[in-house]
Amino acid sequence: MASKAIPSETQRAKLERKERVILEAARTIFVDHGFDGARMQEIARRAGIGEGTIYSYYDSKAELMLAVLQRFWDGLTLEAEGVMASVQVPDFFGRLDALARYHLNTVIVNADFINLTFALRRNNSEVSVSRDHLRHYVAVFDRQFLRGQDRGELRADAVLWQARDIFYGSLEYSARSIEMTMEGDRSTRDQQPVVDDMVALFRAHYGAAAEREAAGGATLAGLSRQVEQLTETIASLASRLS
Repeated sequence: MASKAIPSETQRAKLERKERVILEAARTIFVDHGFDGARMQEIARRAGIGEGTIYSYYDSKAELMLAVLQRFWDGLTLEAEGVMASVQVPDFFGRLDALARYHLNTVIVNADFINLTFALRRNNSEVSVSRDHLRHYVAVFDRQFLRGQDRGELRADAVLWQARDIFYGSLEYSARSIEMTMEGDRSTRDQQPVVDDMVALFRAHYGAAAEREAAGGATLAGLSRQVEQLTETIASLASRLS
C-alpha cells in the first residue's frame, strides 16, 4: 500500500514561521543591547538569516521594534484572557486571585523586556507601543471588575480606574522588588503571599461587605482617604525603586 504523501509547508506558513524567528531574535537583541545599541546585522545573525531578509519584512529597525512590542503585548492579552476563561470559580475574588498570579509572574519573568517597553515609551515615541495595545491588556481586569459590580460582589460606587491602578501598580512594584532580590530561577519564587494581600485589600476596600459596614458606621469619605493613602504609598515606593 502506497504511503500517503505529507503536504509540504505552504508558502504563507513559511513566511509566518520566518517572521516569528525574526521577532524572537529581535526581542533578545533589543533586551541585551537596547533599541539604540541593537544592530540589524546582529539580529539577522541570531535568526540565522541574511540581513536583507529582515528588510523584506520590516522597512526599518523602528518598525521591527514596534512589531516586537505589539506581538508581546497582544500575546499577554491573549494569555490573560485564556487564564480567565479557564478559571472555574465564579466569584470575583477567586478570579482576581488567578489574574493577579498571572500578572505578577508575567512581570517578573519578562522584567527586562517590560522595562525596555516603558523606557521606550518615556524616551522615544517613534517606537513606543500604542496605547491601544496596553488598553487591551488592562481591559482584562476591567471586565472582571465590572462583572463583580454587576453581580453585587463589589461596591457599586467603586471607581474602576482607581481600582485598576491599585491592582496593576501594586503588583508591578511588588514584582520589581521580588525581581531585584532574586538570585535563582525567577519562576520558582513564592509569589502567593503578594497575591493573597492583593485579594485581601480588594475584599476589604471594594467588597460588598465593606459597603454594608460603611453604611453601619464607617463613612465613604474615610474609605476614600484610605485608598488615597494607599495610592500615595505606591507612588512613594515607585520613586524609591526608579
